[in-house]
Amino acid sequence: MRISYLPSSVQSILFTFEPCFSAPTFENFVALVLGWILCPGPHTISRAFREAKLFGLTDKHHSTAYRFFSRARWSSDRAGKILFTLLLPFLSKVIEVAVDDTLCHRSGPQVFGTGMHHDGSRSNYRGGKKAGSAIGYGHNWVILTVWVPYPWNPKRGLALALLLRLYRSEKRCEPKSQFRKRTELAAEMLRMLISWLPEGEGYRLHVTGDSAYGSRTVVRDLPQHATFIGALLMDAALYDTTPKPYKGRGRRPTVGERLPTPGELSQRKNLAWQRRTVWMYGEDVELLLY
Repeated sequence: MRISYLPSSVQSILFTFEPCFSAPTFENFVALVLGWILCPGPHTISRAFREAKLFGLTDKHHSTAYRFFSRARWSSDRAGKILFTLLLPFLSKVIEVAVDDTLCHRSGPQVFGTGMHHDGSRSNYRGGKKAGSAIGYGHNWVILTVWVPYPWNPKRGLALALLLRLYRSEKRCEPKSQFRKRTELAAEMLRMLISWLPEGEGYRLHVTGDSAYGSRTVVRDLPQHATFIGALLMDAALYDTTPKPYKGRGRRPTVGERLPTPGELSQRKNLAWQRRTVWMYGEDVELLLY
């Protein structure tokens, strides 16, 4: 591999990931990354590897690129931790992350972990109401991203994927004990990311997710320096965090008094609403918060 022809800045970044791989696998990793950068038009594994061969970065057969993902031994979690370490100097003390799932269309008898899933890109809304919901066949990935602002415009940036988990429906898991919900996968990745934060340096985590991830599975294990921001169902069951006093009979209470639902709260006229201006969809928007 003619790695010496690369700029020193690119070499330093790529070699940071070297501990994640064996020597042959690292060569394939570098060829794929550089081929992906150099590839014009649609980006696929085969096209990226072809560009790497054209530039003399590898002379291996194209099947090597597919074996890198199917058979090579390396940890995406470890690569995510190294990426997070590289990004940390460019982040503020309040780190913004987002969690969501996405459908990657794949099919074929040799493709592992595929199934029928909701396809958000094909669903549509009319007049503010959901008009149709589509499904598609492929991989359903739960992805945790970190938002990195541009140095020249802090209000804009990129959401870079740090961690990912493949979701498989219960009927596709054998044995059934391997099945885990999307929210369980998201909670696992959040715990891992929180463990990477340097202790004693005042970092806080703001986690954003849609209504599918605004559940106690994701929220209940978050530490004090982590906040979840997401949509709640208007009839969500909310409880005080202080458990009721134990009267010595039955199971010990784990929650406090039942609180009004978000829908009931929104109808009250005597609430002390706070006005906040936030940056949404490229403009300042005023919101009422309680």
